[in-house]
Amino acid sequence: MMNHPPYSAKELSEPPLPGQQFLELLQRQRQERYPDPPPFYQTLFKGVLKRDFLELWVKNMYSYWDFGLQFSTGAIFVKTNEEATRTKMLHKLVCIEGKEIVNDLVGWTTPAYEELWLRFGEGIGLAREEITSWKVFSRSHYTISTLALCSRWWEWSWLDGVASFYAGDQLNHELMSYAYDALRQHYGVADEHLEFFRAYLGDVAEDIPWEADCLAEWACTTERQLTAARSFRYRLDIEYQMVQPLYTATTSEQLPLQVP
Repeated sequence: MMNHPPYSAKELSEPPLPGQQFLELLQRQRQERYPDPPPFYQTLFKGVLKRDFLELWVKNMYSYWDFGLQFSTGAIFVKTNEEATRTKMLHKLVCIEGKEIVNDLVGWTTPAYEELWLRFGEGIGLAREEITSWKVFSRSHYTISTLALCSRWWEWSWLDGVASFYAGDQLNHELMSYAYDALRQHYGVADEHLEFFRAYLGDVAEDIPWEADCLAEWACTTERQLTAARSFRYRLDIEYQMVQPLYTATTSEQLPLQVP
């Protein structure tokens, strides 16, 4: 876990920004920190990724969709005592865990993200066992662990968690949108095998506006803005570090370290 020194008296004496200006600050920080997509995705989008590395991406990202996203969202949900936001988080969890779990109430049939990701993997020729038994790269494992720990324990408040959602959802909406187009145009993946991307992109497109509204309303003090902005930046770090070993794999002669 990270251990930060307290904010200085000078930092805390600055007046908070109006809500919209705070959101604009977050976007500026994102552009300053990460003006370009992760290098691995840049290769994917160009259509020059070798088939073996495309399969590696599918296998290594499974733990993120299977555990990382679900656990971190659930951990923030448990902390949240603002009812309107809590309700929206519950809907987010239903989307992650599969809308089919409320089939008896609303008739939805979309499976969990992990299941949709497995179907995508099958669509490019992988067996489910190849994906579920993959030993994730160590660096990816520790980024997921960091996301889980920050979400569950004292590092992030519920509002910091919303800032984390806001960072991850914006970034991944862009990455998965470009990946969806690239998979169809450059890698010959049939549209029937890309249900994950359509479901995910639709879900986060609904989440991003309420996340922004929540931050604009509730990050209304200087300290709340400081901690929310920090968690926003951390989530970007986590997402970029998650796929860093994949890029390393494409540029070296041997695979990076994997968990035992």
